[in-house]
Amino acid sequence: MIKVGIVGGTGYTGVELLRLLARHPQVELKAITSRKEAGMPVADMFPNLRGWVKLAFSTPEEAGLENCDVVFFATPTAWRCSRRARCSMPASR
Repeated sequence: MIKVGIVGGTGYTGVELLRLLARHPQVELKAITSRKEAGMPVADMFPNLRGWVKLAFSTPEEAGLENCDVVFFATPTAWRCSRRARCSMPASR
């Protein structure tokens, strides 16, 4: 299983990633972040994911992204570039 995290899980791109990855047989969703919605179950915000996603949103700092094999950033470019080091994520090649 590939452990996956999504940073910025409430926007259009984040929700589409959730929808696709939740049904993928080789993916285990480990973290979904949203500062504004931290603590809210994903299925409460997106009923179409009920039964597929059992996680709640968390802040990026508390999400445990370092335990993921892959992290998708569904955020504005400026956020991604300024916070990559704080999330302990190595630069990709």
